Amino acid sequence: MTKVIQAGEPALYKATRRQDAIRPRGEERTSMISQAQSIDHHDTTSLKIRRTKMRIKRVDTMMMLSLIATAMLMASATSAYEVVAVKNGGTISGTVSVSGSVPEPRRFKVEKTPEVCGADDRMVEEVRASGGKLADVVVFLDKVDAGKPFAKEEAQGGPPESAFHAQKVGGNAEFPGTTIKPKECIFGPYTGVVADGKMMKFRNQDPVKHSPHTYSSKGRVKKTMHNEDLEGDGEIDLKLKFGKKSIRVVKLECDQHEHMQNWFRRVENPYYSFSSADGSFKIENVPPGTYKLIAWHPKFKREQKKDVTVAAGGSVGADFNFKARGRQAAAAGSAR
Repeated sequence: MTKVIQAGEPALYKATRRQDAIRPRGEERTSMISQAQSIDHHDTTSLKIRRTKMRIKRVDTMMMLSLIATAMLMASATSAYEVVAVKNGGTISGTVSVSGSVPEPRRFKVEKTPEVCGADDRMVEEVRASGGKLADVVVFLDKVDAGKPFAKEEAQGGPPESAFHAQKVGGNAEFPGTTIKPKECIFGPYTGVVADGKMMKFRNQDPVKHSPHTYSSKGRVKKTMHNEDLEGDGEIDLKLKFGKKSIRVVKLECDQHEHMQNWFRRVENPYYSFSSADGSFKIENVPPGTYKLIAWHPKFKREQKKDVTVAAGGSVGADFNFKARGRQAAAAGSAR
């Protein structure tokens, strides 16, 4: 668009006049500066207020988190097992049986260190049953807050007929950890017990290297917890941290020898037992009361549970029956 200039008016003069028209006078300029400063002060004050509110909110959040953490620690402390003198303790005993099609033992070739492990194939009896009676079942009481002390738990390796659990009674207020003594390329009995935050103590009785590989197991999901080398005649301690309450099972394997496989159930009190070759179990010195008795075997999909009432100085019987379905049973390995 063409700019039009009035006749008789120099262009320079017109430009100067326009600039004078838009330039504020002294009083107006002072007023505008004052308004700008006022607005700037208001904005600064608002920003400070917002920042202060954010700081207060952060402090409140941190205090809340701290209170929650303290409450959790207190709850944990109050829920810890307590050793007390048990007066007129009772006994729970029974038998674990199995029906159905029991899976055949698994065959493994010995490919490393046959001079110690043996040259013949190794047979692993994942479901060890005889005459309808089931061995290697962990039977335990749930939610016992106080009672007898923990025993020292040892798993002695060796051929299946000679591997055994050794429980050495002591005044342990906490689970003292599980000691595992590999011998002739066997960790020990097929099942055992462990506790959260406690050690698996390996004491190698073989002159060859093993590689303990521990997994947390829930259903079909396995996650590595440790994978370490255990030198011949060596020792290592591995601390177990489950993280979640729902994680209850640990599987132990040896990365050197495929046939070395064991399972462990998490416990929180010393009231547990293992069914023997004839299926029998016994839990002694139980404080009088009503409890949930649980039977677990890693190769059956579900635990079995019973309510039992223990009278002062009395005895109560409780039997369990697991139904086997061939290889389907042997593929389970969970705790529900």
